[in-house]
Amino acid sequence: MKNILIITAHPSARNLTQGMADIYKNEKEAKGDTVKLVDLYKDKQLPYLAFENANDVGKSDEVLYYQEQIKWAEEIVIIYPFWWGSMPGILKNWLDQVLTSGFSFTYGENGRPLGLLQGRSVKVISTCGAPKFLYCLNGINRANTNIWKKSIIKFCGMDFDGFHLFGGVDVEGKNVDKIFASVTKLAQK
Repeated sequence: MKNILIITAHPSARNLTQGMADIYKNEKEAKGDTVKLVDLYKDKQLPYLAFENANDVGKSDEVLYYQEQIKWAEEIVIIYPFWWGSMPGILKNWLDQVLTSGFSFTYGENGRPLGLLQGRSVKVISTCGAPKFLYCLNGINRANTNIWKKSIIKFCGMDFDGFHLFGGVDVEGKNVDKIFASVTKLAQK
């Protein structure tokens, strides 16, 4: 039995992201896992990060709440739409404010970062309108995989469980059943 935290970031109430999160949650709960779902647009929203001194950034109640959720979780799943080659701004802002120095990493005597969130795995799931092969051909899929893996997840000491990009999402919902089936398989692993 695991504690699983699912984080979603989609501004629309009706979206594929939420459907994917619900499927993942239901599959994991059916196996006996405990799952918490956080919607960054509906739950405790964070103002955009602003500071004059990076070493003197206070932690709001909202940031502390999210950090407690991360401490609780053994598995973290992040689900969002892939826009302009990256994640929605609300998710980037969340990462900036929640994965802070002293909580998720510190610097050792040699100046190298030391991740503080060992014992957690992170899986990233995203959707995009264009076919996935286009993002593979132009290198954007590989670049995003490396950013998540090396610059965020491993930097914080967590294990990377993949960047899963589902392409060809359109307003007519042609690929939805296929995507939902793939998410079901990811949750069953």
